[in-house]
Amino acid sequence: MTGLGLFDPSPRLPAAPPAVPALRFAAPPLEPPRPGALDPAHVGRLVRAALKAVAAGTAYGEKVVLQPGEPELLDLLQCPALDSRFTQERLNWKLSALVSVNDRYGGVKIVGSNAYNRLLNLPRSRSTILLFDKLTMQPLAVYDGTEISAARTGAYASIAVDLFLGGQPSFAVFLFGAGAVAEKLVADLQAHHGPRIAAVYVKSRTPEGAAAFAAAQSARTAFPVIAVQDDDRLPACRLVVTASNAREPVFDAASIGSEAVVLHLGGDETPPALIRRMLESGTVMCDDVHAVSHRNSQSLALYFSRAGRSLEAEAGRYQILSAAQAMAHPPATYRRPALMTCVGLPVLDLYVAQSIHESLLGAPSSAFGAEAA
Repeated sequence: MTGLGLFDPSPRLPAAPPAVPALRFAAPPLEPPRPGALDPAHVGRLVRAALKAVAAGTAYGEKVVLQPGEPELLDLLQCPALDSRFTQERLNWKLSALVSVNDRYGGVKIVGSNAYNRLLNLPRSRSTILLFDKLTMQPLAVYDGTEISAARTGAYASIAVDLFLGGQPSFAVFLFGAGAVAEKLVADLQAHHGPRIAAVYVKSRTPEGAAAFAAAQSARTAFPVIAVQDDDRLPACRLVVTASNAREPVFDAASIGSEAVVLHLGGDETPPALIRRMLESGTVMCDDVHAVSHRNSQSLALYFSRAGRSLEAEAGRYQILSAAQAMAHPPATYRRPALMTCVGLPVLDLYVAQSIHESLLGAPSSAFGAEAA
């Protein structure tokens, strides 16, 4: 698939004042990002800049999701029941559009997802990102966003460490899941906090999957990545990450230590008892309270909606925080245990796509605003 072609807005725009740089437009073809474009240290900086822009009100976005029911899939397959594998795994069958703008660009990410794809030897999820010029809203570029999505989501790991484990010289991590996001998450931890990590223990739906993941990741990290089949190591881990596609909680609330931070990146993976404990005696945070509440697909939002309440309406009562706001203020000390739920903000994709676009043009990155000076 080729790019969108060159768009020149100059005949349609008045001459810019001398102090304003001329607009530059280009349209690289649809392709995976070049290797250096998704360097985890760089993506981490972009995600932090995006969250700070959200807090400042200079970047914002919305997410729309269409999620067909399982009977519709059975109709398409012309079979009476799903494969037995999906008794434990969510289909996560959806078509999503994530729309965002910042000070210079607009972006739309289209995501198609279905766990059933694995039975057809297809990726569970594929993403396409369209980048637009903000002034004219003319398209500039189209990117394969699948790897971008995983990389920007994985960056939440080091942010959780920044916010909650800043004073810990060394800690272990327990990771549920061995997919694309888990891979980027390990790379993110290596890039931002590698010397502080004692080990990453990974548990997956299949022992074989966890073992293959651990072997591949250990070759790229300074810390050991160890496959496990039980939760024996879980109580001692300070950072616990759920990045699976499970239909139900993947651990028991009692197995989470009193000083642990749980980073929730999946669906309904965190038990209600732990959420209740966090609300009563710990810290509860979202990447964005409104977005997590509106999506209502993750354990924290479901905890309230199943009781006929709303996460967003209850946020003040329980002092539920937004990570975007937390990062915009001087470092604070938050109570542990802590639960950080992230739904994935559209603005994150925009900032990564913007950086790729400007690097292809040979222009200095504008994604960091004043921080780039």
